[in-house]
Amino acid sequence: MKIIGFIGEPASGKSTVMREIISSFKGVGYVRKIGLIVYTFYHDDKAIVAGIYDDQVFSGTDRLSKSCGPVYREWIKEMVDDPDFDDYTFYWEGERFSNNKFFDFFFQECPDPLIYYLEVNEEVLNERNQARSQQNDTWRKGMKTRMNNLKNKYPVISVDPIAEKSFWC
Repeated sequence: MKIIGFIGEPASGKSTVMREIISSFKGVGYVRKIGLIVYTFYHDDKAIVAGIYDDQVFSGTDRLSKSCGPVYREWIKEMVDDPDFDDYTFYWEGERFSNNKFFDFFFQECPDPLIYYLEVNEEVLNERNQARSQQNDTWRKGMKTRMNNLKNKYPVISVDPIAEKSFWC
């Protein structure tokens, strides 16, 4: 199983990129829930997407439980080890998967994960954050530090999603 993930500061476009990927799929997605694990399964496209993507500002993995990490890692490991999923891609984005435990797991237990760091200039981030009244400056600064620490510690690929559309293809 191939693993493709997207990290970045709040409002960097992670959910937008995921929606674009999903819109490129030919088949129909089916939302599935197994306890804390929520994903959309695209059988025809051999894709599994963490979370639920709809028209809400906070969608995707933002609506997953903050305590979902251990069960997700166990579940992903089962799929990585299952030959029936060799041709599948698991897509994820966001803070629920953006921590040292997940990154250690991805880089130690999964074959050649691709994790992209979405770098967007401050002006664009500030403009986008205006629509996100639920996120305060202290939280955003903490997330910026966390994402930069991950970017500097692990072999992630930095991209500008505005300038480099379709970089994930």
